[in-house]
Amino acid sequence: MVSDSGFQFLPQGALIQEFKVAGQNIVLGFPRAEPYQDAPFFGETIGRVANRLKDATITNLNGRSYKLAANNGKNHLHGGVKGWGKRTFTGPVPMERHGHESVQFTYVSPDGEEGYPGTVQVRVWYTAFEEQDHQGGGPVKTVLVAEYEVELIGNECQETVVNVTNHR
Repeated sequence: MVSDSGFQFLPQGALIQEFKVAGQNIVLGFPRAEPYQDAPFFGETIGRVANRLKDATITNLNGRSYKLAANNGKNHLHGGVKGWGKRTFTGPVPMERHGHESVQFTYVSPDGEEGYPGTVQVRVWYTAFEEQDHQGGGPVKTVLVAEYEVELIGNECQETVVNVTNHR
């Protein structure tokens, strides 16, 4: 499910480097991995929190506040200075998911990374397939499904915050 099927993924940020439709790459990105280190989130998995957090602070999580890395003026954006999009994930690991060819990426985000409480493991699956409408007369569509699962795996806290997305 890599380049011969029209998709290319990179372990950095579990990012989508290429998604070809009719032979044309529709993902904004680079032909090599190196430029992504300094790029503005192209194709990356964004987390631990995708939002902009005012004053780079999580307020009143189980009665505590947490100061996060400020990387958008005084605010925290897309997981911080080196959010998940700039981290190296394990993968891609080819597998079958929901009856289709997939790849999986995993990353463990330790307690305190970018200021976040708790250790979590994030799993990202990309599943690609072609489908045609139920009537059978419409065009064949290339589909790429992204699924995210985050699990609190450490004993440092009872809860944390997570809001994952992808910047494709």
